[in-house]
Amino acid sequence: MDRALGSRYRVGDLLGSGAMGQVFAGTDQDGQEFAFKILRSDLTGDPSVVARFLQERSILVGLRHPNLVPVYDLVVEGETVAIVMESVHGGDLRTWLAGTGTVLPSEVARIGAGIASALAEVHRAGVVHRDVKPENVLMDDSGAARVPRLTDFGISRIAHSSDVGRSSLLAGTPQYVAPELAEGDEATTAVDLYSLGIVLYELCCGVTPFAGKSMLQVVRQHAEYEPGRPDGIPDQLWDMISWLLAKGPRARPQSAQQVATVLEAMIPELTGIPVALPLSAPPAATPIAHTQETVGAIPLTPQIQVGPPDVMHGPGGGVPVPKRKRTKKIALTLLIFALVGGGAAVWNSARQSPEAAPSGQTTTPGTSRTVPPVSDVQTTSSAPAMTTAPDLVGKAVSEAQDSLPSSVQVEIIESIEQTGKPGTVIEQEPKPGDRLNGKIKLTVAREAVQVYLDELQPVRGEWSSQSAAGRIAGKILTHTVHDELGCSNAAQAVEYNLTKGYRRLIATAGIDDDSRDTDLKVQLEIFADGRKLISSLLEYGKATEVNVDLSGVLRLRVQWQPLGSNSECFGGTVDIGEARLLGLPGEVPSSSSVPTS
Repeated sequence: MDRALGSRYRVGDLLGSGAMGQVFAGTDQDGQEFAFKILRSDLTGDPSVVARFLQERSILVGLRHPNLVPVYDLVVEGETVAIVMESVHGGDLRTWLAGTGTVLPSEVARIGAGIASALAEVHRAGVVHRDVKPENVLMDDSGAARVPRLTDFGISRIAHSSDVGRSSLLAGTPQYVAPELAEGDEATTAVDLYSLGIVLYELCCGVTPFAGKSMLQVVRQHAEYEPGRPDGIPDQLWDMISWLLAKGPRARPQSAQQVATVLEAMIPELTGIPVALPLSAPPAATPIAHTQETVGAIPLTPQIQVGPPDVMHGPGGGVPVPKRKRTKKIALTLLIFALVGGGAAVWNSARQSPEAAPSGQTTTPGTSRTVPPVSDVQTTSSAPAMTTAPDLVGKAVSEAQDSLPSSVQVEIIESIEQTGKPGTVIEQEPKPGDRLNGKIKLTVAREAVQVYLDELQPVRGEWSSQSAAGRIAGKILTHTVHDELGCSNAAQAVEYNLTKGYRRLIATAGIDDDSRDTDLKVQLEIFADGRKLISSLLEYGKATEVNVDLSGVLRLRVQWQPLGSNSECFGGTVDIGEARLLGLPGEVPSSSSVPTS
């Protein structure tokens, strides 16, 4: 094949095909080589897709990064829509993986860091890739080491403007689709992180974590199962993969750049660890009990571990949330069956391995506390007279209220200390079976808003640096604030004005592993409106967990003091890693609100 495309290009041999179209080799009028992605005709026949394509032109053409395949031009000619990209030699990651079976852990971290870094650039431009998979990662072999380069960014976003495009993406690669996309939710940057987690899993063992005989089975496993852990994956790498594969979008890492930073820091530790044996099918996945759903989870008390203990970060664990509304579940079922019918050919070619058998699951209970009421007394619809309190714990708050007669006054207390799904009752007063007396108080789990301390400006004092990664007791911490100790043993402090908008501070404190003085000891104290909350001795090689109540606190003070002679120079750094403030929506200052779920 050799034909003209527009006034500047000629398209040659077919290089490959995908869910969105075909890729051809070609040249411009000066003989410069390019790759041409020509979109499927059933997509380009939709005027909304072509319009979106032209609207996105400046964004796609403007993106440049060492781990991205740059887009140079977009061409619309009649019914043909093409993307002109750099021609990258070396094949894609799928082909490379097929030749190796599995990849060294250090290489998994290196490749993953490159993909994550590319995603960070894409996300900064306001684009969600939506189709991260080995076929969309080219392995550039033009240098001494193969460089992963992400392609097809923006194409899936454009395709999502049509029903055909959305169906094609889900039907074509269900192994990499985040649970929330299958449920019909809006795509956020978290869907790309989930897909990256699947890719890293596959690089480690040669198969994706969820397999089935139909697309329906695979999509359901994404939502209802935790992946099994293959043998041979080092702990720190598995922790990262588990974090990326959290069911709740906001229980995943905060950003692609955070993932890139942590993976890059892992490479030296993973060097020398042997490659795992390739698998023909994934280990048995673990079903999530209906009382332990984690879609939309937030990082408070862990119930299903989604965060790496050896790679500390904000989301330390998943807390379950309510099941989706029945209408959404019906919509999901209809969508899946439509895709099973319409995308059967695509699915049959994509299916790789038999369905994994389910096994048991272990969970850890959470904790609860009561906070001041934030809503006025509410009443419910009429019902027969009731003299004893029913058991409402575990019910959705609306269901609990509907269970009570209209004569009973209901006081709602919101809490971020969750032992149940957000929106459900976690505590009641009077207790079940006790006399009702016309009133009941329901403590309801609510999703928290999370703000990292390094995102806030102190009103007094300053850190030596903010936002860099730290390391305490061999564990990497992102979102770390540091202070490099000098030649004075005077106490240093940083203060923040919280405007009474937060309820809890969670962090990990310690002496940075790169400190020269391994005998260094530092006294850490945290004050809330002048009231001492904690006083802890920080020692080299030990991590100190911080978890304090900040309800109603206006001024937060973090103070540290090296222990030793005033004439002594201290060769060390104090780290406060992953320091995050949690609060309720509506209470946290709007300028710093970042929802955790």
